[in-house]
Amino acid sequence: MHSTPALPPETTIAIVGAGRLGGVLARALRAAGITVIGPLRRDDRVPDADITLLCVPDSAIAAVAFAARPHSRLVAHVSGATPLVDVDFSLHPLQTFTGTETPDVFRGIGVAVDGRTPEALEVSEQLARALGANPFHVDDAHRAEYHAAASFASTFVLTVLDAAEHLAKDAGVDRAHLAPLVRQTIDNWAVSGAASALTGPIARGDEETVARQRTASNDYRGLFDALADATRAIASRKGGA
Repeated sequence: MHSTPALPPETTIAIVGAGRLGGVLARALRAAGITVIGPLRRDDRVPDADITLLCVPDSAIAAVAFAARPHSRLVAHVSGATPLVDVDFSLHPLQTFTGTETPDVFRGIGVAVDGRTPEALEVSEQLARALGANPFHVDDAHRAEYHAAASFASTFVLTVLDAAEHLAKDAGVDRAHLAPLVRQTIDNWAVSGAASALTGPIARGDEETVARQRTASNDYRGLFDALADATRAIASRKGGA
């Protein structure tokens, strides 16, 4: 990874927020040849820098951005849901992080970017590319939709997998046995979309089996009903099993 013309080697970036993403971004930007200050905690004094990148909870963005403004040419956040009211641009990696990743974790992933000015948008795009990522534009009008999509693709997937794990455990089946099924399902979806990848009793129209599954779902029956209804809608797009 290397700096691009829009991000010369002398560019300095202060990262405010010492959580999972703040630490990973700091390591990756340093590996890209950019001078990084931090990650700093929210109550630390904001230093002078070309860019201040806020990796703080959404509720703290306005206050921290206000404190950073006198010290930075550009202020940005990494929120997927928050509009650009208090910052110049946004940089939201479309990935989940544990905080232990190596700097190459951004290579090849998508990063949602936006800017209040053409210059700010260009900087956000160049930062994404410096990380080895692929920038794509999401404006304020579609930010909530985009972030909801990310939650469905990550957070809610874990909710469903947690239910699967508990039901499987009752049957004496380990999480490790479910994992290959999950991976293949995701691979199939990535290639052809949900309707083409859909299998199982709902796709076949086997409502008797669906009813037995529902009875066995016990504490997850409400979740089962909601997912079954949504899956029937997908099956209708497929045009039959």
